[in-house]
Amino acid sequence: MTKNNKAKANIYSIAKEAGVSVATISRFFSSPDIVKETTGKKIIEICEKYNYRPSKIARAITTKKTKLIAFVIPSLKDPAFIEIIAGAEKLMSKKGYILCLFNTRQNLEREKDIIETIQSMNIDGVMFSGIYGNKEEEIFISNMQKKEIPIILVDRIIPGINLPYVMNNDYLGGQLAAKFLIENNHKKIGIITYSMKVYIFKQRVDGFLDVLNKNKMKESFIVEVPLEYNKIEEAVESEKQFLLKSGVSSIFCVADSIAIFLSRLLVENNVKIPKEISVMGFDNIIFSNYLIPRLTTIDHDMFSLGEAAAENLIYKLENGRFKNKSEIIDPILIKRDSVRKF
Repeated sequence: MTKNNKAKANIYSIAKEAGVSVATISRFFSSPDIVKETTGKKIIEICEKYNYRPSKIARAITTKKTKLIAFVIPSLKDPAFIEIIAGAEKLMSKKGYILCLFNTRQNLEREKDIIETIQSMNIDGVMFSGIYGNKEEEIFISNMQKKEIPIILVDRIIPGINLPYVMNNDYLGGQLAAKFLIENNHKKIGIITYSMKVYIFKQRVDGFLDVLNKNKMKESFIVEVPLEYNKIEEAVESEKQFLLKSGVSSIFCVADSIAIFLSRLLVENNVKIPKEISVMGFDNIIFSNYLIPRLTTIDHDMFSLGEAAAENLIYKLENGRFKNKSEIIDPILIKRDSVRKF
């Protein structure tokens, strides 16, 4: 390979000159420890010779650090998680780290498989946002802790697991939503929520209900819909007759994604928002400001949450300890046009 061809070096030419398979080169790049030391040194020499990723490979060998951070999330279809990912990736990029994204697709078995895969990889640390953030994931995370892989929980708390976390004050968010509806003189209020097996959604509902109880009010109904984003519309549609005949003046949705589908159902059935039924969301995803009417919601800064989690984990990787054991971000009320005042 001539000097003019150095820039054209690739995994195939490196493998050929090293006398190993492409699979061996690939394994070496991802997990150097599983390749023989003599083979590894030879690969590094050839990479340096042709200026092919020499610094990153050498750094991984000498320091045992890859600058790779795994981020396990429950869904790529949820706009709120896109914001968390964006915040985490921006901070990681600034600090010289690379985000490796794993999407469990709301499947507990897949989540378990992903965690097992991560434990076999050369990963520096893990940001974990489980499906439930509850007892279901306790065993998975306990096994990962035994491998001494630094972990931080994101937007979730797992009872019984002593791990640092960054999350929003979902209970306070539920309180803010209920107080706003009561201040606007709503008396009959319904709730639509994702499964309350998920810690954050239970917190939102609990905060909401506690305010109702303190004001000697009771919810008109609580409807639970599936976690899967592509099943929300079907679930809301299946409750159509009940929702239309419930007689409520307002409905609190624990996520904007639910509120968006609910708003569509109401409009399609000639129910005027907010004149006949007010709709309130939670998340303040970008689409909430483009609904007609614009959605009143609870804003918890998901971008900042992702940044904070990544920063705390990187601090641990570089300083040997977490900067903060827990970090809770308070939400704020976003008043728009979907809630009527009586």
